[in-house]
Amino acid sequence: MIVLDTSALVTFLVGADALAEKVRTVSIGERLAAPHAVDLERASTLRGLVLGGKLPADEARRALDLLGIVKLRRYDHVPLLPRIWELRHNMGPYGAAYVALAESLDADLVTLDSKIARIPGLGCTVRDLRE
Repeated sequence: MIVLDTSALVTFLVGADALAEKVRTVSIGERLAAPHAVDLERASTLRGLVLGGKLPADEARRALDLLGIVKLRRYDHVPLLPRIWELRHNMGPYGAAYVALAESLDADLVTLDSKIARIPGLGCTVRDLRE
């Protein structure tokens, strides 16, 4: 099982470059997991890409629909709140939710955010696909 953070998941859904292919390749045969907030965070990211002129609105809509097809198990974030709070000095609550989930599932966290991999004291393996 792997936990995909929003950076990896959005790239998985809409990317067309080598990095997107890398995310898809890493995901093959894996059970995918994310906190429930992933859907809202993903919608927010896609909105930003559309507003910034980096993604056509119809592609963003397809990405929203595609996630309903991708087998992604969503986990409640409420039980993760104590660990999310512990991580507050090094990261925001959204990123911390992915770390806390990966820790609780003994799963790797797959990300495209190099900052996460440099945070000390994480109890999960962080796979930064940009490296």
